[in-house]
Amino acid sequence: MGSSASKQTTENEVVCIDCDKKTQKDLPSNKSSSASEGMPCEEVYAKVVACMDKHQGQVSPCTKEWDEFKKCHSDNSRR
Repeated sequence: MGSSASKQTTENEVVCIDCDKKTQKDLPSNKSSSASEGMPCEEVYAKVVACMDKHQGQVSPCTKEWDEFKKCHSDNSRR
């Protein structure tokens, strides 16, 4: 029996599901008017944008910020 030559991921290894730049969508630019400007979640969204800028548009390192934004948006949509 031979060993498998295929690469296997370990339990702690992060698999990047959004690394392919061709499948990523650009965030709205901060330089123009943002859709969140003046809205209840403006500050939370600014944290998302800052994190995404810091990580060259990668979503994975910013999941905490996105989760906070989704919660804020959901909480404010129910009003």
